Amino acid sequence: MRRLSFCVLAGLMLGPLSLVQAMDLDAAIASAEKNDPTLASAQANRDAAFENIAIARAKLLPQTSFQSLVQKIEEGVKQEASAGAVGASYLVNAYNNQFSLRQGLYHPRDWMGYDIGQLQSEYGTQKLASARSDLWLRTTNAWLDVLSAIELRRIYGETVKTTGYAAEQADKRLKAGDGTKDAAVEAHAQNELAKSQLLEAEINQRSREQTFKRLAGMEATDMREMHLPDYRQVHLPVANSEELQQVVAATNPEILAAQAAEQVNKKRAEQARADRLPTVDLVASKSWAQNDTVFTINQRYTVLGAGVQVNIPLYDGGGLTATQRQAEYAANASSEDLRAQQLKLTTQVESDWFSAEASLERARSAELLIMAAQEQKRAAEMGLKSGVRTWGDVAQADILIARRAGDYLSYATGVLRAQARLLSAVPVTENVWEPWVAQISQLAKSN
Repeated sequence: MRRLSFCVLAGLMLGPLSLVQAMDLDAAIASAEKNDPTLASAQANRDAAFENIAIARAKLLPQTSFQSLVQKIEEGVKQEASAGAVGASYLVNAYNNQFSLRQGLYHPRDWMGYDIGQLQSEYGTQKLASARSDLWLRTTNAWLDVLSAIELRRIYGETVKTTGYAAEQADKRLKAGDGTKDAAVEAHAQNELAKSQLLEAEINQRSREQTFKRLAGMEATDMREMHLPDYRQVHLPVANSEELQQVVAATNPEILAAQAAEQVNKKRAEQARADRLPTVDLVASKSWAQNDTVFTINQRYTVLGAGVQVNIPLYDGGGLTATQRQAEYAANASSEDLRAQQLKLTTQVESDWFSAEASLERARSAELLIMAAQEQKRAAEMGLKSGVRTWGDVAQADILIARRAGDYLSYATGVLRAQARLLSAVPVTENVWEPWVAQISQLAKSN
């Protein structure tokens, strides 16, 4: 199976590696979904939005209440008589209990509120789907960054070996009188350059691994025996950009969320107009009370009542009119937001598709440059055998191969990144993400 390139790094990579239990991309994604705070926030917001349904439904169901008042009342009595005034104080009981029932019969505002609650729940669901797609994209990029950094470290590790051997041979030739001092200095300079490049690659690899660990919540050390997937063997599960545009238009979470927001604002505009309509309620109540006085002791009262209550709004100072206009403006704004989101997404998908194709061409060009550098190395090795070239020439060719291989890694990773960006425009529940993830996971572990 072809690796990084059909002839890329053939002399730079380590020998054949046995299969290991490596960090698959799907495992990294599953771990990231358990640890990512952004996704957890989106899940909590989705759950909060879902509660809008219960809140709105509660206004359509019977409303009951109970009130109770219990008092001890002290009453003073004063009586005027010929012998003088006579006064007394009495402590009496008083209580009043009332149970009431209200059932809305005609409440247009609350009916629309229930529709709004369902739409708000849909909005939260779509925002969660968008957050999941974004997390899959971020995890994929972090996973590819680690693999690319590992490959780069391998490249410069092999270059250090070659340039180190060249420096050693230059020193021997100088001592034997067969070489020159400037050639030895040049060989050591090449070796130091290769060492610095290896050190930079090692630092970059550690940085990428730490970034991956923070995102996925797992170590990346078991990825060190894996390879960057061969971009030519990874294919999107769609035929062309037009097919992808159709899938995106029908399933993109941000588009669906914007549609839900538009419907919410339209319903709110209807709700604002409904505020001018009358409301009708069925009401029923039962009350029982005792209010003792000095002259009425232990007299209890029971009252039962039932009827229909009609409320007709007449004039509120213009607040209803302003609220209605505000809701209509908000509905218009959300419609334009939806159009803007659709246009932005269409442009993004088209741009990412062309970006993937451009990265593909750059990667192919980089392969040809590596082939040219490898021919230079073979020529240097042949010249070395015939005595017309030196180990320094071989090392210089190796450095050139390493530099061009680094460019190739960047372009090859760019192809896979662009494909991941395209996939991030659809929810992960669509049958496009998982086949692609399975492809690159398997290729990364293959020999």
